[in-house]
Amino acid sequence: MRTNLVTRNRLLFAARTHYLLAALLITGCASATVTPERVSAPVTPARPARIVVYDFAVSSAEVTLNSSILAQTYRAAQSNEGSPPPSKLATGHAVAKDLSSSLVKDLEGLGFRVERLKRGTSVTGNVLIVDGEFLNVDEGNRLRRLAIGFGAGASKLDTRVKVYQASDGAPHRVLEFETHVESSKMPGAAVTMGAGAAAQGAVTAGSAAVAAGMTGAKAHLSSMGALTDETSEQITAYLSQYFAKQGWISSDKMQIPKFATPVNSSFPDE
Repeated sequence: MRTNLVTRNRLLFAARTHYLLAALLITGCASATVTPERVSAPVTPARPARIVVYDFAVSSAEVTLNSSILAQTYRAAQSNEGSPPPSKLATGHAVAKDLSSSLVKDLEGLGFRVERLKRGTSVTGNVLIVDGEFLNVDEGNRLRRLAIGFGAGASKLDTRVKVYQASDGAPHRVLEFETHVESSKMPGAAVTMGAGAAAQGAVTAGSAAVAAGMTGAKAHLSSMGALTDETSEQITAYLSQYFAKQGWISSDKMQIPKFATPVNSSFPDE
C-alpha cells in the first residue's frame, strides 16, 4: 500500500514538474529593462572595426581602474561603503565574467568582431568600447525563490553601462544607460508540489529546482546566469538601435529594447 502511495506521489511530482517546465519556457525570467541617460554622436561615422567588452566593475577600485584609459572619472558605486567582502567580490566577478561572455556572443550576432579584454587594457584604431559597473548584485534567497516563488527571495541585477568610441585618440562617450532585472514571480515548489510537502520539510533547494524546471536551464559561470543573459540581451538591443541609426548595421538586425518607462525608442538627433 505504501509502495503504491509513493509511486502515485512520484507521478504527481513528475506531472507538476512537466507543467512547470513548460511554464518556465513560456514565462522565463522577468524581463530586463533599460533606462537611457545620455546619447552623443560618434567620433567618426565610419563603422567600428571591432567592439571591445571590459568586465564590468564590482568595486570602487575597479571602477577607477579604467579612468585613465577612458579619460574620465566614474561615479563609484561603492565609494561610501568601502570594499565589499571577499565573498561578494567573488560573486561579482563571476557575474561580470558571465555578462561579458553573453555580451560577446550577442554583439557578434549583430555582425561585429567582438573581444573581451581585461579592465585597463588600452586599445587603438576605430574601436567601440562597452564598459560599466554593477550598481546592485543581489543573489536573493535561492530556497525561498524556488520553494515559495511569487517574488520571494528574488535575485536582482542592476548595471550602469557606458559605451565609448575610440578613433586613434581619446575615447569619446556615446552612450550611457542603466539596466535592471530581477528573477521571475512565477509560483514556487510549495505551490506546485503542495503546501504539505513544504510543511513537512520535503522542499529542498534541489527538489525545488527540479519542480521549477531549473534542471534544464543553461549552465552558467555564476548563480545569476539567467539575469546576465537578460541584461546582455537588453544591452545588445539598445546598442543595435544606435548602430542602425549610424548605418553600422542593416535595419533588419535592429532589435527592440524594453524601457523602464515609456520613451521614444528612436534616438534623437545628437
